[in-house]
Amino acid sequence: MKKTQILVFLFFAQLSFSQIDYGIQGGLNFDRAGSIQLTGEQFVENVDLGKKTGFHFGLFAKVDFLIFYLRPELQYTQVSSEYDGNTIDKSRIELPLSLGITAIGPLSIFIGPTAYFNLSQKSAELDFADLQNKTNLGLHLGTRLQLGALGIDLRYEKGLSDEEVQIISQAGIPVQGQVNSRPNQFVLGISLKLN
Repeated sequence: MKKTQILVFLFFAQLSFSQIDYGIQGGLNFDRAGSIQLTGEQFVENVDLGKKTGFHFGLFAKVDFLIFYLRPELQYTQVSSEYDGNTIDKSRIELPLSLGITAIGPLSIFIGPTAYFNLSQKSAELDFADLQNKTNLGLHLGTRLQLGALGIDLRYEKGLSDEEVQIISQAGIPVQGQVNSRPNQFVLGISLKLN
């Protein structure tokens, strides 16, 4: 019982010495995952989607403890990929939660889970059914350089399960198929503390 009381005391003592920062962030996404499968009356085509590029912007909070920090983020992300000259745009809300520790001076490393909430997937040539898996979980890890109020980070994120959407038609011609666009991305971000 005494050990539990000591741990609770240490947690609240550390919390009382913590500092909370918040701010805005944005950056570039370089997504490498995804495949498309089309099935017509006389063909079956399996193709990897071209590299996806996009952007993100949002908000963050950071709680500094004595030896580590927690950083929840809320961001809107949009990525575009190409298939046979057709662009496929996807948008989602991402909620990364990072547990970080300062490595050397202003440089830190972090790891944590990410929740993805898919909003839409659109293409000029392809018509899609409603998204089946609107949520997904993933993991991320990375490094951050904090220079005063400005932060620069590089992270790798990977979704843990497939994100598939059914294709209804291509250029108005009925086809069967699906697109799997599970996140598998490198993210370059810049953040600015506002307090």
